[in-house]
Amino acid sequence: MDWEPLSSWLFCLASLILCLSEIYFAIRSSKGSSFLSLPMVTLSKCHQILDDFYNGKFYRPWAPEPILVEPTKKKMTELSEAPVLSQRAVYADMFSFKHTIKVAHQYEIKTMRTRSRLYSLILNVRGPAQLAKLHPYIQNRLERFLDNELSPVRVEPDGSLCLPLAQTCRVMASRMMGVIFFGEELMSDPAFSKAVYDHPQQTVRCMALFQLMPRVMSPLIHSIVTRHDAAMKLILRRLIPVIDSETKNWSEPAGLKELTLLDIFTKETHPTRDYWTPETLIQALMGLLLAASHQPWVNLYIFLYRLCENPEWQDILREEIRAAKTTQPLDYHRLDQLPLLDSFMRETARLVSLDKLNIRRKALQDYTFSDRSPHVPAGATVCVSSYDASHNAATYPDPEAFDGRRFVDGNHNDSTHQYSDVSEHYLIWGYGSLACPGRFHATFVLKLALINLLLRYDIRLDDPKMRSHWMYEAFSMPYESTKVVLTPRGTA
Repeated sequence: MDWEPLSSWLFCLASLILCLSEIYFAIRSSKGSSFLSLPMVTLSKCHQILDDFYNGKFYRPWAPEPILVEPTKKKMTELSEAPVLSQRAVYADMFSFKHTIKVAHQYEIKTMRTRSRLYSLILNVRGPAQLAKLHPYIQNRLERFLDNELSPVRVEPDGSLCLPLAQTCRVMASRMMGVIFFGEELMSDPAFSKAVYDHPQQTVRCMALFQLMPRVMSPLIHSIVTRHDAAMKLILRRLIPVIDSETKNWSEPAGLKELTLLDIFTKETHPTRDYWTPETLIQALMGLLLAASHQPWVNLYIFLYRLCENPEWQDILREEIRAAKTTQPLDYHRLDQLPLLDSFMRETARLVSLDKLNIRRKALQDYTFSDRSPHVPAGATVCVSSYDASHNAATYPDPEAFDGRRFVDGNHNDSTHQYSDVSEHYLIWGYGSLACPGRFHATFVLKLALINLLLRYDIRLDDPKMRSHWMYEAFSMPYESTKVVLTPRGTA
């Protein structure tokens, strides 16, 4: 049976329910108005809803509002570190991990802290050294993708390629992250590579549907969208024997094998295999892959769109990249010494955040902050507004304007300036000890993709009037219909 049309119909049904619910809640919120004024109030509410939807702003009126705390160092540190305020639990609810990744114990405080320490050790502490050695493998994989795997919707007479921007960014990020996680041997299998690409996309799609449809329908929705969990089942079949043998029976050649997250996590968890069963370890890796796949491709989309809006920055960045290449090889450490590229990426991310709310936590039990405010009841979500932090005029003068040189020229009041930095004024990675441990991996993949694309192509929008993204509540979502034209530049 072809499940794809059914999945699309589910989205249509969910969207219809969303629109009807908006109207219902508009009428309900008018309760107390006079009978004669009710139609006018309802029409006004409906007009606002339609206007928001037309402008790409979608939301659920029945969703409880999260509790916002002030974005101060003290408050954010407490929010990030309090054991009963769970990062994992809030995303387990959002993505329904018990269905999508089959996680059964996402609310255990001890388990969450143990996992966080492991992730930080492998990704944050050891990550840069791993990435320095991985660089030539990822560069090679990216070159193969650009040479052989682009899927243009049309090819122009001068050799220019018209490509769907969102799909291209998704596949590119998946291919690069796939090597970091699973190496070349596994990722060269088309079925496994497709499963690694499909699973995060299906999880995000399930997340959207879970928010719009009755919770009792979650198992059915998951089964339809994932085609009876086909991608996860294939991944389990391929990886369980590898982990059972402690990667000894894995045929990935030495050199790359020891650098993959599959090998590193398998060896690091070997002493506690009673807990870290192959299934549990694979679930953890797929949870990491979800973040590692989604955030980079969305930001790559936003960066490329910005380069089309401000084409002068294509030449500015090419000049910096070429100058860097003339003095020494453009290796992993050299990628960290491109201040204009870092400034461009950070300023673009400041203006268009993947999520306008950050440091999201769910209270596992009632909690009151140390200064007695706010009080967070069990089950509530608490967070800070990363949008407010990144648009604060005291930190970023003229905060609504794009200033690609902002973090080079010092037109800001923040002590940090690189894209991968963590700061109370720049929250895309979170804050405190639980800040995203994979930010170095994401930054590496994004910089490598941008550098290779800029050296190979001039980039422009196929339709200059196409909007960059739409909003689902606090999340920025790329338009699937946006296309870019890549015109070859010859030898870089």
